[in-house]
Amino acid sequence: MSNSSETIREFLRQSGSTIISVKFVKKNGEIRKIQFNPMDRQEIVGTGINSTNPDIIRVRDFSVAKNNGNGAWRSFDCNRVISITANGQTFDF
Repeated sequence: MSNSSETIREFLRQSGSTIISVKFVKKNGEIRKIQFNPMDRQEIVGTGINSTNPDIIRVRDFSVAKNNGNGAWRSFDCNRVISITANGQTFDF
């Protein structure tokens, strides 16, 4: 697990059920921003493959869930995070 992964996971733990915003670079180079509640425990339904990479975090993007309901689960690689924000506190990577 990378240092950024440990830092991000600790940030998520300390944030509780606060809305978190993460800006990251997708694998294809596109920049994406997602917002989620780290305490969201909605059931993951689908046929996706679980990641064994400890640097990958799976979350439920609440903006997608609110507008669409389905397909809201997203993942991001901690090594590709540009910034993470919660409770008015932002960390840039």
